[in-house]
Amino acid sequence: MTTMRNVGEDSAMDVTDGAATDGTPSVTSSVRLSGLPVRILNYLVKPRWWFEIAMIYGIYAVYSLIRNGVHNVEEKAFSNGQWILDVEDRFGLAWERGLNTFLDNTPSVAAVCAVVYASLHFIVTPGTLVWLYVKHHRHYRFTSTVLILTTCLALVGFYTLPTAPPRMFDSEGFVDIMAKTGTWGWWPESGTPASDNISNQFAAMPSLHCAWATFCGIVIVLYTKNHVVRVLGALYPVLTYFVVMGTANHYLLDIIGGLVTLLVGFILAWLLRMAWRAYLVRHLDPQIVTQLSEKGAA
Repeated sequence: MTTMRNVGEDSAMDVTDGAATDGTPSVTSSVRLSGLPVRILNYLVKPRWWFEIAMIYGIYAVYSLIRNGVHNVEEKAFSNGQWILDVEDRFGLAWERGLNTFLDNTPSVAAVCAVVYASLHFIVTPGTLVWLYVKHHRHYRFTSTVLILTTCLALVGFYTLPTAPPRMFDSEGFVDIMAKTGTWGWWPESGTPASDNISNQFAAMPSLHCAWATFCGIVIVLYTKNHVVRVLGALYPVLTYFVVMGTANHYLLDIIGGLVTLLVGFILAWLLRMAWRAYLVRHLDPQIVTQLSEKGAA
């Protein structure tokens, strides 16, 4: 069996092939990596839970700071929102119109959607990451990288394309479901987790809400063995699409933008993984690289 021994943060990593269980002679190979590659490899082989929490919290804090730091874009945001709505109307893609009317005329469904919008987004996503870390450690590093890159890419959209959501266009017949149900809910009128005064109301394109929901749905379907949970995982993104459009918080094109962002995040994560694996192949024995791949570290 192949074993790895960390000899310190900045020292070399020694890799040795021990004797096989069938009694065949052992093969020993010494491979040395030092400096930053060792730090990276140690981290990938065994991520520390406390560091993961600190890192994710830090990334989300920076993300929130940047996302909510966009000011004086109201005119541009309304112009972009109107343009998106015009494009959707032209091609029959303004699904949010009918869904919003349905929720406005169906108070019980509107109430459920308001609760879903204000809660599941902040429960399912971190819950999925914890589940991956605990139960599917091998896949955690790559999938969490996809989510991190997707979140970072969304910031580009928030900066370059500030967009007023449909709920701000009451002249177009939209009803703000979150404001309508806000008298009994715990959320502010915007439906955001933070105060309306500090949360960026124009961070609609792309829909990170839907990108995260789709991420959760995909990994749950791929890695769970429970058929009921798998079905729920598949339905969760669809429910999210329905809710964000029905509450008039997103356009259909916002959702499509979120899915494209997730796809680009996946591609970038895959390219990074391939580049790291190519580096290891140049410096380590092939069987060691294979073992690292099985651990999700290559």
